[in-house]
Amino acid sequence: MSESWEQRARREAREMEAAIRSALARRQSDLELRTELEALAQRPRFRSFPWLWGPALHVRDRVLFRPLILSWLAPVNVTASGKLFDPWKSEYAAALETWLSDADRADDVAVFRKLYGWKLQGLGKKQEEVWHEDVVRRFRGAKTRSARHLELSKVEQLHLRLDEETALALDTVDPEAARPFIRQHLPFPANTWSRPKKPMEMWSTYRERLFARGDTEQAWTVYRRLVSEEAWRQDALALTRSIQEPEALVRALDEHHPEFAPTAAADVFVELVERRGRDVVPYVLEHLRSVFPRWAGPRGKNAKALPELLELCRVRGWEDVWGAALRTSATEETFDTEVRKLVKDADRDEQVARRRLLQVAGAGAEWNLPGLGFARVLPLTDATAVAMYERFPELVHGPFRMHVSSGWRAAYPELVARALEQRDEELLDFIASRAATQPVPEHGANKRQKEWTRVLEALASHYEELPKEGGVFARRAANALGAVPAFSIWDFDSLLSRNRLARLFFQRSDDFYLADPLAVRDLLEAPQIHVQALAFRLLGRDSERARAVARLNLDLLQASLLRPLHRRTRLAAFGALANAALHDAATARTLLPRMREAFALPDKRYPKEALVELLAKVLMRWPELRGPSEVPRVFSASTKEATS
Repeated sequence: MSESWEQRARREAREMEAAIRSALARRQSDLELRTELEALAQRPRFRSFPWLWGPALHVRDRVLFRPLILSWLAPVNVTASGKLFDPWKSEYAAALETWLSDADRADDVAVFRKLYGWKLQGLGKKQEEVWHEDVVRRFRGAKTRSARHLELSKVEQLHLRLDEETALALDTVDPEAARPFIRQHLPFPANTWSRPKKPMEMWSTYRERLFARGDTEQAWTVYRRLVSEEAWRQDALALTRSIQEPEALVRALDEHHPEFAPTAAADVFVELVERRGRDVVPYVLEHLRSVFPRWAGPRGKNAKALPELLELCRVRGWEDVWGAALRTSATEETFDTEVRKLVKDADRDEQVARRRLLQVAGAGAEWNLPGLGFARVLPLTDATAVAMYERFPELVHGPFRMHVSSGWRAAYPELVARALEQRDEELLDFIASRAATQPVPEHGANKRQKEWTRVLEALASHYEELPKEGGVFARRAANALGAVPAFSIWDFDSLLSRNRLARLFFQRSDDFYLADPLAVRDLLEAPQIHVQALAFRLLGRDSERARAVARLNLDLLQASLLRPLHRRTRLAAFGALANAALHDAATARTLLPRMREAFALPDKRYPKEALVELLAKVLMRWPELRGPSEVPRVFSASTKEATS
């Protein structure tokens, strides 16, 4: 009988505790101990025992073991029996306190901050109160500005917030040194997209002090973080009465706009527009993203007063504000309804309808993180997409293409049927590029999933019936795969098993792609890595055709030696490189320096053994390209030994 997860956790904790104690008790050098602990750190539960290995390593050599400590110190601790506990309230507290004091005296900011945060965590609801006291005490005790900066760095805890009393105490000692720390730790709601039931108190005394010494930037930063919705509304409306110059009014409104997204932003925008008209449009456009649906999805509700804002802009002829508000802040249902009206209005004035449609097309919002980004695009319904396709096909091909991206959540069976009737290759290839990235739901019982299945089957049948001669299929399939967005395929194996179109593109058409070198090059230049891997696999086949096409794409293939790739993809790329290098000596001469450079890459997962094999194949085929160290030497016995 297999052990449960609780039994496994207890066993792992027991084994790790015994292994750490054994390593610490064994007589060995510090370097040997660090090597052994680094090996233990790769096993489960090592992070759970910093109370055991941390103080011991600090006493032995705090410099040598510092990287290990910083990498594996975690505040979640267990005993040898696997139970959670707080070591700062146990028999190990004295050793931990000594460690904390030593790090403080040595001004080791990184280690002290980790230990200090670890200790605070065990205080529960009192940790913020204790932290406030420590911050003020340390800041007051420092004699110089550099020492104050150092003390604030030590007690830095990003998740904790200051109160006004603590901020005033810091500001009294040294306003300049305290300024960035106070700004970093201003209070904020747990959810920045919605306000708490009880508004936060404004730091009026601190703001008055800031205004008195001319630090308006910090004062308005505090205001934007702490202001309540009602106070902001009253202040914004007061500005419309007190400031007559439009540019100054916009600057003042920007200065007052809250950091959080006010739930009543659309209400305030409507009141501002009614009072000052076009004067406040730059401000409204800048902050339209403060207005958003109350919850996502087609059944979501528009933000309060958004319909009034849209109607107000429509009556006044402010197409720029109307279009931006509709694209940015409306629900899917509202967006689709407005687009459908515009398509129908084209019977009266086609030029105006086209202009307004262009104003609402595109992404409504973006959220960007390092290496990752999201865009909000409101989809059209199938009926609206068909109506637009019949009246404005060029818009469906262009700016509205992103609004008809087919998938299991928004299928377009009628639009695909019309495109098939019209033999619209451009639109079909785009829709196929999205359809080939999503698996068919296993339990497709509802109407939307059935429509999505219909779309997939229709597209797969269409591409299967394309002529294979003359590269027709290869060109169309490569067009579709070349438009697949990067990072849009997450489970490739599941996709192949549950998507007929994906199987056709990725598994069943290898021979047809090689018939068209331009199609293969399109695959190599695709942003999606699985499409590139398909091209590597094609060019690595054991055929003269594959070798010839690989030679034509040498400029793209050689980059695969040095760019980051998963092991399986790189091995496929090595096959394509081997075919290119074996085609002729000139190609091999170009690739060999890149192969030799790749041996110096620091990536530990790089398949160097496969690279050696690749290099050996090339040098065996073209021996004249061998370097001095690559020429094989055969040693024989001496003459005296041979005759004896």
